[in-house]
Amino acid sequence: MGRLLEYSGITTKIRAMKSRLLTDSDYRELSGTKSVTDALVYLKKKPAYSLLFANRDERSLHRNEIENILTKSVYMDYQKLYRFASAGQRKILDLYFGRYETSLIKRCMRMVFDHRDVNPDIDTFLDFFRMHSDIDLAKISTSRTVEEFVENLKGSIYYEPLKRLSGLDNPSLWDYETAIDLFYFKSLWDRREAAVKDKDDLKIFEEAYGTKNDLLNLQWISRSKLKFHLSPAQIYALLIPVHYRLRKETIRSLVEASGEEEFYAALRKTYYARHFSCFNPSDLSETYACVRHMVHARLAKQEPYTIATMIGYLYEKEHEIDRVTSALEGIRYGLPSEEILKYI
Repeated sequence: MGRLLEYSGITTKIRAMKSRLLTDSDYRELSGTKSVTDALVYLKKKPAYSLLFANRDERSLHRNEIENILTKSVYMDYQKLYRFASAGQRKILDLYFGRYETSLIKRCMRMVFDHRDVNPDIDTFLDFFRMHSDIDLAKISTSRTVEEFVENLKGSIYYEPLKRLSGLDNPSLWDYETAIDLFYFKSLWDRREAAVKDKDDLKIFEEAYGTKNDLLNLQWISRSKLKFHLSPAQIYALLIPVHYRLRKETIRSLVEASGEEEFYAALRKTYYARHFSCFNPSDLSETYACVRHMVHARLAKQEPYTIATMIGYLYEKEHEIDRVTSALEGIRYGLPSEEILKYI
């Protein structure tokens, strides 16, 4: 009864928000529009996006502005959940928020590397981050060099892992992004017990994010080994140091496989290949999306009055934005509707 009372309010709120997510029919119609302008007119009619695009001329919006508006829709939904959440649920959402911090840090860092002005791009998000983040966005927006950017993160949890890279000879953007990602995934896992107090919620959290870590490691091993031909030592350095369904010996068999045939044989023996019919060894990005959707959907169905409904909704919303962004790119380049639907 206690869990029902604790989660009934936010679960009811999430059900209402889920009804505003795009359907398969919506994606077909969106993909069939003839221009980005037409696509935005279509999105503008949808409840989840009408306010965001209100008073904006879709004919004059640039790609970056559109991406900012779509990203803001995720932040707005997060904020709705946060306002509705109990103190315990807010601790979980605070932990989850690191995803948005790392995403913004990487975005800003790309602009610094490209010698672009950071400030106009993050203006849209200032109020949201002031409410939830210790990072001084106004300060990092003045950064003109990578060194200055890192120093402007002083006082945040991201300063030390990035500062360590100053010892490298001319670290690249890829070095910084990898350091941020590895720090975030390990930090999320290490802090889970402090944030998620209920044992059933903790089990759900571990399945959701343990699965995510495993699937990301599979992608990184495959890409590093088959595309970039990195050595085992180089590959190990790139992996999230968290093992859920992929045991150390499984990781070793993949990383140290002598060739493609041995690698794919090891891949087909993994837990995910054996338990998910959508597992596709030749497309682990597609597998990542499919397996995560299945895990979140199952957890939310089995345990509706738990953390599962909350984190499952945020995943689905973020995945929707990825799909909409990909659809807009396909429309921009004149791809046929059927081709766009394959990509999203």
